[in-house]
Parts: sequence; structure tokens; C-alpha cells
Amino acid sequence: MIYLSGRQADTVAYYKNIPSPQRFRIVYRSPLMGLDNRWDLALSKDSVAAISIRGTTRTNTSWLENFYAAMVPATGSITLSKDFTFKYQLAQNPQAAVHVGWLVGMAAISRDVVTKIDSCARLGIRNFIIVGHSQGGAIAYLLTSYVHQLQQQGLIAKRLRFKTYCIAAPKPGNLYYAYDFEAATASGWAFNIVNTADWVPETPVSIQTLQDFNPNNPFQQAPALIKKQKFPKNLVLRYGFNRLNKPTQKARRTNQKYLGNLAGKFVKKQLPDFVPPTYFPSANYMRAGTFIILQADAEYYKVYPPKGENVFLHHLLSPYLYLTRKQP
Repeated sequence: MIYLSGRQADTVAYYKNIPSPQRFRIVYRSPLMGLDNRWDLALSKDSVAAISIRGTTRTNTSWLENFYAAMVPATGSITLSKDFTFKYQLAQNPQAAVHVGWLVGMAAISRDVVTKIDSCARLGIRNFIIVGHSQGGAIAYLLTSYVHQLQQQGLIAKRLRFKTYCIAAPKPGNLYYAYDFEAATASGWAFNIVNTADWVPETPVSIQTLQDFNPNNPFQQAPALIKKQKFPKNLVLRYGFNRLNKPTQKARRTNQKYLGNLAGKFVKKQLPDFVPPTYFPSANYMRAGTFIILQADAEYYKVYPPKGENVFLHHLLSPYLYLTRKQP
């Protein structure tokens, strides 16, 4: 899958050290969609289809998708154009929420992907791999949830099997989305491969507020309990509680203001008919899925120094391939 992801690049310089995939042959490359999104369909001789999703490119439009980082409910609809309102349910939990930029990217390619899945199924192909590096991995998370939804609705045959490999993917949504994703892909059906020297899987920034906990929790009762305390204990406790609670609430609102409302205006310039959705009041991003950890050790850092001008050094496919080859 690393070999296949390497072929998403438009320049040979990017993948010159990444071997060509021997098992899979790319049979289809989509046009550009959404916010500079693209995907490939590859087939193997033993009838496995791979859906390979491109990661972030050097264009401002592609980066805008990453920075459009407010959350939206994991169930709802989003209008991309006058003729396309994307309806989705990516989790069962009503508290689940996902990254809106990557949802836009996934929605943009969804119709094309589903059409090709149907075509493959008619050819007798039952096994599919969904793979993506970086932003492509984030979209792979959401696409996996989406095809599971379509299977539950009977729109994709339940006999089809999907296995997901996210490579260096960032955090796709909140804790409740992660719970649902992990339950749906348990027993080895979804992985995120992470180089411990790579900062991208640590993003987006997580802001946890007291509202991000399950509803039945002691924090909800704290103001009332503090009020019952005697003076001056009640003042001291209220001061401490507010010092913990208010900064995170402010940070969450700031996140939504700039990475939601403002970024959404820039998205609308790229997609004129785009209707910004109602954002979810959270920015509590969590990692999801089963993780394959590639430990960056002393030997690794001799080849790829821990510091340097290239902040993406440890995020590229070459160091991931280097560490993968060291695995027992």
C-alpha cells in the first residue's frame, strides 16, 4: 500500500525511492474533485480492488481542506453544489463529530468511488482495500465509515469486504466517532500506520472541554455543589473551577471562529455553491482505529535527523518505508 500511495504524486522526484507496486495495477485515475482531491482504482491479479486516496498537495486549495478544521456532526448533510447534497451517517452515536474539511473531500469523491465499487462488484470482486497517506488517510477513515453506512442501508452489498490502511493519518474526529469507527472495524479491519517521529498524526489540535464528556459525569454537578459550600471555600472552588473551564471554552470558540466560520468562507470561494454546515460545539480530536507503530530509533535518526528545515521529513513515505522494512 505504501508503494501504491507513492504513485499518487505527480512528480517522479517524490516517489523515486518508492518501488512500483508489483501486486496492483492502476486502472483508473479520477479527475480533480472538491478541494483538489483525487483517487485511484487499482486491481490485483487475485481480484482485490484498492481505492487509493491522494493526500495533501502543494496547492493552497488542498491545504485549505486541512485548515478547515471545525467539527460537524457525524450524521447529517452537506451541500457541495446545486446538484449535489451529500447525506451521510458516519457513526451511530449522536455525540460523534468529524473534521469538516476532510468530510468535504470525502463527499467530493464519494459518488465516483461508489460507482466504481459497483462496477467491481459486477465483475465478481468482493475484497476492497481503502488506503491513503496523510490527508488521504483522514479521508480513508471517513470513506470507510461511509461505505459501512451504505452497506447497512442495502446500497452496497454486505458480501463486499473493506479493509483500511491509513498511512500517517491525522485525527479524523472526536472520541465518540473513534469509538464507533473502532467498533465497526474491530478484529483487524482498519489500521493507521504511524512513524513516532511524525507530527502529522498528532494533529489537529485537541481541545477538550467539560461538554466533551459523557452526559452523566460529576463535572455537570460541580457548579451546584460549589454553590453549597460555605464562604470563603465556595469562592476559592469557584475560582479554581472557572480557571480550568473558561480557557478551554474560549479556545474551542476561537477554533470554530477561525477554522470553521472564516475557513468556510474561503472554501465557498473554491466551491461557489457550497453551503457551510452548522458546526458541532467541540474540537476534541482523537486518534481512531488500530495502530501500527513504527518506532523511530537511534539508527533511524542517523538517516533522518530529528531536527532540520524540512518539517515534513518524517512524514514522507520514504521514512515510513524505511521503518516498515525494519519490522520483524
